[in-house]
Formats: sequence, structure tokens, C-alpha cells
Amino acid sequence: MAALSGSLPDKHLIIRAQLYPTTPLDRIFLSRRMEALVADASVVLLRRLPRQDRSAQRIDLILDTAATLIDEVGFGNLTPTLIARRAGMSGPAIYRYFDDVDSIGRSLATRSLGKFLDRSEDLLENGALEWKDAIRGAIAVYSELYRHEPGFRWIRFGDPISRNALSDRESNKTTVARRLRDLFILRYDVMPRVDLLKHVETVIEICDSLVARAFETDPDGDGFFIREAERISVDYMTEYLARPVP
Repeated sequence: MAALSGSLPDKHLIIRAQLYPTTPLDRIFLSRRMEALVADASVVLLRRLPRQDRSAQRIDLILDTAATLIDEVGFGNLTPTLIARRAGMSGPAIYRYFDDVDSIGRSLATRSLGKFLDRSEDLLENGALEWKDAIRGAIAVYSELYRHEPGFRWIRFGDPISRNALSDRESNKTTVARRLRDLFILRYDVMPRVDLLKHVETVIEICDSLVARAFETDPDGDGFFIREAERISVDYMTEYLARPVP
């Protein structure tokens, strides 16, 4: 990757979807704040943003309970009443923050994206990490969410609910690709290319399909499909990055 060069425009900000007040990319953008993010449609469809710790804890309880129930009964059988009963809350307490089950699902997808990006950023803190290993590491992070994050194998980044669960302006996979592209450019000083986003999104499509297949019948993930996701993704990006920049 040493042959690749370039930098981001000064005004560029990586936007991460978060549930409530967003934070900067801690170790990458300590001096940049994300004030405009809270207004972004990809934040989540909460009726109100929590202003107190108690409210934030209730939202976490609702989402944690919903995620556990999704694993037990499936997203299609989830209801606010079921969530409220399991969480020991009243039905109206659910509706204080969420309009319906879909908005809860979109919030779970947004939270999952935040966890995925946080862990991917942690990988990139290793200054010796080659970009190929970074791709393999991101796939490993995605696989770990399948294994250990309640509800994730149903919700993932929102596609089972809506193609626009994370943003009303673009598809879920485009949103994820945009975030990963930005991290990739920052960490490896990649020269910006007009079609880089589409190629990163292609890798995400490949990985999403193969990792989903890996966990279709094996709760630990069939290693063959995960390794194939790594191999195909690395080979694809190697071939793409070797092309002359237009």
C-alpha cells in the first residue's frame, strides 16, 4: 500500500450513526466534533433523545431485551408488549421512545454498526497492520458479532427490516461502505478514487453473503465460508488497487 498516496479534504468528517449523543472517533479525530451528526437521519428513529442517564438506561434495556427476544422468537414475532413484559416495563414506556417495532429494529442495526466501527477502529490502531490483514480483521469482527451479539444474525445492519434502515438517503450497505472507505483512506493514505466506494460496497456484499452462509447452520460459523470471504475480498481489492488511477 506504500505506493498509494493522497489525503482527505480538511473538512472531511467520518460520520458514525449512534443512538444518542454522538462522540468523535476518539483516537483519530480528537480535535473534530460531530455536531451535525445528531440531525442525520441515520442516527435512529427515536421519539426523543434521552437527556438523562436513567432515560439512556431505559433505551438500552429496551434494545437489549428486544435483541434477546429476536433470537428467541424472530423479528417477525416481536411486539412492544412482549418487550415491555420481558423488560418489566409498561407498554407506554416503550412508546415514549419508539414509534414501533421497526424503529426498535433500526436502532439495533445502528447500534450494531457503531460496535462494528469501534472494533474496526481498534484494529487500525496497530500501526504495523497491513491493509490485507485489516480486511481480514474486519471480517473477523463481523463474524464475532454473529457469534456473540444478541439479535445480530437477524438484524445485521438493517437489511431484513429495510434497505434504508440506517439512512433515508442511501442503502444500508452503502452507508457501511462509506464508513469503511473513510477509515481505509485515513489509515492507509489511499489516493481518493471516484469508484472506490462502489468497490468497497462490492466487498461488503461478498462478505455479507458468505458470512451469513457460514452461520446458516453452524452457530460458531463454518470456517470455510469465512476464509473464502477473506480470500475473495483481499484478492478483489488487490486487483482493483493495482489499476492505474484515472
